[in-house]
Amino acid sequence: MSYIDKDKLRALFKWYMQEVGEILVSVLVVGRDGLVIDILTRESDKLEEKKFIGAFSSLVELVLKKLTHDFDLGTFGAGTFDTDKYRFIFCESGSEYVLVSILNHTALVDDVFPYTYLTADKVSRIIDGELPVSPVIPKVKRDTELEKIKRKMEYYQSKPHSPEYVYKLSLIGDNKVGKTSLAQRYVHGIFKTDYKATIGTYISKKECEFKELGTSVRFMIWDLAGQSQFERLWPDYLTDSRVGIIVFDISNRASFEHVKKWYDIITRVALPHIVLILVGNKVDLNASRVVSAEEGMELAKKLKIYYMETSAKTNENIDDVFEWIALQIINMNIEEVKDTLFDKQMEEGSKFVISSPQLKILNQYFTKQLDYCIGKGDTKEIFKHLDILKAIEKNKL
Repeated sequence: MSYIDKDKLRALFKWYMQEVGEILVSVLVVGRDGLVIDILTRESDKLEEKKFIGAFSSLVELVLKKLTHDFDLGTFGAGTFDTDKYRFIFCESGSEYVLVSILNHTALVDDVFPYTYLTADKVSRIIDGELPVSPVIPKVKRDTELEKIKRKMEYYQSKPHSPEYVYKLSLIGDNKVGKTSLAQRYVHGIFKTDYKATIGTYISKKECEFKELGTSVRFMIWDLAGQSQFERLWPDYLTDSRVGIIVFDISNRASFEHVKKWYDIITRVALPHIVLILVGNKVDLNASRVVSAEEGMELAKKLKIYYMETSAKTNENIDDVFEWIALQIINMNIEEVKDTLFDKQMEEGSKFVISSPQLKILNQYFTKQLDYCIGKGDTKEIFKHLDILKAIEKNKL
């Protein structure tokens, strides 16, 4: 067995227990041979409980094989097993290990599964040891209606753009379209042909800096597993997304035909005015292309979102996709601040009536004046008038 960083595993277990709460009694990682790799029990003085857990771990492989066969769960078998005292969740964490969560018998497993898959993915990557893994388990539980309204209020009352704020970016699309490759190329600058499939979701962070603007945008990237067995978890993981990248494989028509499904899922649970982009990945396989660039652009036009084509393998347009998204966020924040200022100005001022022809003439007049501006002060004054006219056109004034 290769070296496993048990300090990282223990830190991850603690986060997992914290987020799930008191209903999670113990968590352990078990090898296919039944050997317990590491364990964390909420009440470690219960030696009898530890013995019971160790004995039960020997059944892991047998139980998971049955679950995988019965429910056709594919690569990542997962399922539950109940006793009078406990509820067990088994989740494969890579090909050689299993994450076992032991809950009290009254626990609702559907509430725990989103955290379990996220933890299993992190366990797999800690054992793999090739990429940095944060032990932090973010909150993923779906909001109640009251909480959704509260979050929307906080969103609309949020401050102007700040590089201190982190935006949730969700990478979505079918299995094997290259979502993990896109994320790892952007975050770590690497590409591999043999990435392990994502279990539930994989989270990473990256800051997109604009020196010319003197600001930056920080992303928390949620790389969502596209396998059908994780479908019930997608709404939980996508809740409150500020940005979404919908990815399809240009050499896989089915992945293109499923784009609308992914669009509908994320727009139902995301924040208002989510920034979305459609990405046709794997352009390095152009000889095997079955979806044309024109088709991609046409679909994006129907969905009223932007379209780009990329290759994680050759690094083509990867940075451009994230930079485009970051610029949209900065621009939207600026527009929101401007709209707020205009609303305030009009509340303090007097109202007037203007017809559409008059509005058009004024727009043409002030636009023409830009040709005659000499200094920055003149240009700023003209743009102020144009912004007012734009607000009137939107029925803001």
